[in-house]
Amino acid sequence: MIKGEIGCSCGIAACILMIITCFIKCSTKEEPEQSSYGFISYSLKWEQALSGHESPKKVRYCFYPPEQGAMTQIEGDAGGLKFTLPPDKYRLLVFNCDADNIAFRNMNTFETAEAYIPATKATGYTTSGRIPFYGIAIDELEVEANEGISNTREFSMASLIREVTIDIKVDGMEYIKECKGELAGVPAAFNLSKQEIVPEKTTKVNFETAPSKEGVKANIMILGTAPKHGETPPPTPTNEVKLDFTLNDGSTSSATLDLGESIGNTEGNNINVNVSVTVEKDASFTVKINNWEVSAGDDMVIE
Repeated sequence: MIKGEIGCSCGIAACILMIITCFIKCSTKEEPEQSSYGFISYSLKWEQALSGHESPKKVRYCFYPPEQGAMTQIEGDAGGLKFTLPPDKYRLLVFNCDADNIAFRNMNTFETAEAYIPATKATGYTTSGRIPFYGIAIDELEVEANEGISNTREFSMASLIREVTIDIKVDGMEYIKECKGELAGVPAAFNLSKQEIVPEKTTKVNFETAPSKEGVKANIMILGTAPKHGETPPPTPTNEVKLDFTLNDGSTSSATLDLGESIGNTEGNNINVNVSVTVEKDASFTVKINNWEVSAGDDMVIE
């Protein structure tokens, strides 16, 4: 009886050994290439970072492989990225994902990826203490097998916002208690692969102004890039500014400016909207707009 048990045990052990040996041989044949990866090392340059604003701290990389493969998303700091990916040719979107009042949608494909302003965030959108939005789009990026991480590539991040300064000179400022406003026709969405606004998607942003002896002023950040010099700009939405003045006696007076496409067609990331108004006092107060002008401002960047 004992001899039978021993023989049986030896037989089972031999079978197990054969299965393990077969498994090892099969595994060796099927997986010779799985150790091959592309090592990525990228650094980011911020020449277009706007002065007077918070610096981005969180950056997102979206790698899109060919033939509609699944997107790979990686997040890192503002300095750069070190990672590994399967060797292939990718399309790539890089942007800071900590910009104020900016969200993202339709990110599954390169062509449809958008940054947008949520409807709940389209108020009080002034520049003070906010992080601007930056990014780049790369149509073809080859990740090679066994590329050393010491081979670092550089990406220069572009500003994807424009700063609009509304400067209102008031003749009769002594009668003004405060002024609030609304800018309509603001781009609500930005196509990340095309690096341009979606002109048919707009919103309104409310703003408050800072008073001075000469008048009031507001700074607003909007999605978009400046038109290139000498080129016909893509279609841009029309803009309208509504100004609501509260006077010292508690009465209110409103005025509206139709700016047309002048903001979208102005070159540079900084845009000045200069307005001249007069407060007239008769039986009651009235605010009269004398003239307005839209012009390019100074682009202040960090050297």
